[in-house]
Amino acid sequence: MNAYLDECRELIREEIREFIPGGRVRPLLYDLMLDYPMRAAKALRPALCIAACRALGGRLEEVLRSAAVLELFHNAFLVHDDIEDGSLLRRGRPTLHQTYGIPIAINVGDGMLALSLQPLLDNTRLLGLGRALQVMQVIARMCRESVEGQALELDWVRRGTWELQDRDYLLMVYKKTCWYTFIAPLLVGGLIAGVEPHLLSLLRRFGTFLGVAFQIQDDLLNLEAAGTAYGKETAGDLEEGKRTLILLHLMRTLTGAERERAQALLAQERSGKLPEDITWLLELIRREGSLEHARHIAESYAHKAQRSLGRARGRLSPSPHLDFMDSLVNFVIQRDR
Repeated sequence: MNAYLDECRELIREEIREFIPGGRVRPLLYDLMLDYPMRAAKALRPALCIAACRALGGRLEEVLRSAAVLELFHNAFLVHDDIEDGSLLRRGRPTLHQTYGIPIAINVGDGMLALSLQPLLDNTRLLGLGRALQVMQVIARMCRESVEGQALELDWVRRGTWELQDRDYLLMVYKKTCWYTFIAPLLVGGLIAGVEPHLLSLLRRFGTFLGVAFQIQDDLLNLEAAGTAYGKETAGDLEEGKRTLILLHLMRTLTGAERERAQALLAQERSGKLPEDITWLLELIRREGSLEHARHIAESYAHKAQRSLGRARGRLSPSPHLDFMDSLVNFVIQRDR
């Protein structure tokens, strides 16, 4: 799986470099757009798009440009997310806004989104008008779902609400994570390969279940990854007061003074939280079984993803591309970064 990711990452990086214009503003804008994409990263989304297309009989040269667009969108979202969350690290290095300031980082993220439009228009020559418009429709839906999911999460934090159930979290994850990390790459790959609607539906289910498992594992890693290669701040979700499945479970189990103290701590600004506050919250999480609760749900969704892929297997020929898709189910549960 790592070899497949490495190969796709190099292809995508080269394709993204092709998108970047020259001229006087290149060092002020376009070179900064290459910062996040060129950092150590998995390039999971474009690799999944390529794998789905190739496993279904599509050609690399037809899917490569769209896969690179997905990676550009991803990195633009990361630039903006880091600002919204007040994150300090991204892939083991300072976030863009920490290095260059918030106004420049916002403009770089905006520029990456704008730069993504032309390659999608170029698809009309590469794929024909019909498939090119279908790809654009999926990416338009991906963008809408992503910002809606982010809006839900930001509103929960703004209002300081903890009266949320697991289903609220799962809806947010479906919109914010599943669509742009798994569903859109799979659908774009399938559309470019020219598959029938029934198979696209199976790919969408596979991506939905896999996306939920992936996000929950990401939340678990944020609290458990001290001393590993995890590229963001350990326990950063506690510092940000994010409504993860783990914290929602914790707040439902706490009562009285403990709940009041936990809620007050989580509502504080990142700078106001002391190390001993984070340690106390982590102890509560372990004591109340919140990690085990989240891990059980992640594993159940990973199993659902495996079954969905199994139902599509009859249309997928044995290949390294199918092997990669298969290996993703174990990866999202077992990864350490």
